[in-house]
Amino acid sequence: MTFQIYNKKLGFWVNESDIPTQDPDLGNTEVPLPGEVGQGITYAFDESIQMWRSYTAEQWESYLNKKLVGTPTRDDEFQISVGKQLLNLSKTVITLTNQLAFTTHSVTELQTQVKELQTQLKQLTEVQQPAETKEEAQHV
Repeated sequence: MTFQIYNKKLGFWVNESDIPTQDPDLGNTEVPLPGEVGQGITYAFDESIQMWRSYTAEQWESYLNKKLVGTPTRDDEFQISVGKQLLNLSKTVITLTNQLAFTTHSVTELQTQVKELQTQLKQLTEVQQPAETKEEAQHV
């Protein structure tokens, strides 16, 4: 009995052996190759249909791009969505932090102006009181 050994991740043919491989990254099948190796064709075993697929160099490159890059899974899409939401929340926090800093600065300026006005009012009140006292004294 002859076994065809293939890479489990990408499916490509590795070699032929009379003994099945024990390597967890490699698979074994008794399905014979549909042609000879080394004729410009790459063979990849499709476990879902238990058959070999033949690829030209261009087809193999396209196959590898799909296999290695792949389309995003639902988990990938969820993580992307959460990442975008976190980015937007971070931008919002930065904006609100800047607004808070501006508001705090404005309140501090207003408090300073209020203190200055209170001081001026106190000074005016003190100036007016002695003048009123003098006027009262003159009327008596």
